[in-house]
Amino acid sequence: MSKDKLIEALMKENSELKQLLHSLNTSMEQQSSLIEQLSQTIAELNEKLNKNSKNSSKPPSSDGLKKPVTKSLRQKSGKKPGGQQGHDGNHLAITTNPDELKKHLPKACINCPNISKCIDQRACVVEKRHVIDAVVTVHVTEHQKYSFKKCPFHEGQILQGAFPVGVSATVQYGDNLNALAVALNTVGMVSIKRTHEILGSVFSIPLSTGTISSMVRKCAESVNNTVNIIRQKVINSTIGHFDETGTRVDGKTMWVHNSSTEDYTYLSVHQKRGTEGMDDNGVLPAFQGIAMHDC
Repeated sequence: MSKDKLIEALMKENSELKQLLHSLNTSMEQQSSLIEQLSQTIAELNEKLNKNSKNSSKPPSSDGLKKPVTKSLRQKSGKKPGGQQGHDGNHLAITTNPDELKKHLPKACINCPNISKCIDQRACVVEKRHVIDAVVTVHVTEHQKYSFKKCPFHEGQILQGAFPVGVSATVQYGDNLNALAVALNTVGMVSIKRTHEILGSVFSIPLSTGTISSMVRKCAESVNNTVNIIRQKVINSTIGHFDETGTRVDGKTMWVHNSSTEDYTYLSVHQKRGTEGMDDNGVLPAFQGIAMHDC
């Protein structure tokens, strides 16, 4: 290749490389601009996600159902954990009337023919220990209604006794078992299925989930008047506190609406949050006092 053609080829290649370099620089500038925009968008989204009632003006009800992070406000004392030397200890009180008494003798004395004589003359109790336990039993009461024929004091009439109020079926569950099932499900917040499992394993009673649901429903009906009284107490109060929080009911998100005073609390569950759900329980629309909210 001649010198002129070589120079021409190199100049052409140089021109092509310049165009390629320019194209790459343009592409890098565009990518840098895009990265900057995306970084800003990510930062804004993270800021929104990290906002809660503690670092923004959002109300606590917007925090969702996540378990709050607890943080102790106590200062470090430098002391070791547990009871401190010289403090007054608290323990279970020893009862003077035990329900059962068990004697623990030396192994060598258990089968001795003189054990009775030795206990009276040579032995003494050197230490007592008490075990407090709960006895789980099933108590069955049979109610028998009697019939008396030809009573001479009542002109030969047939007289019959009467079952107590509430004893209406051939076989039924008593008040204590009803109360325990309802308390586990409502106060203890144990599901109906698990309440069925617990009572079945502890008492060996085939208490169905349908029966437990019926017990809870009947209990709710029996306290309906009391609940209405509480609701009216909140309506008539001077200052009322109103709030809402999310919960799960049958796998769906529902909202518990709270209307309360210093002495009374009225709760209702609704599928909607905000005004629609709060107004549904009838407290806030009829309330004439000062309404307080956390937002």
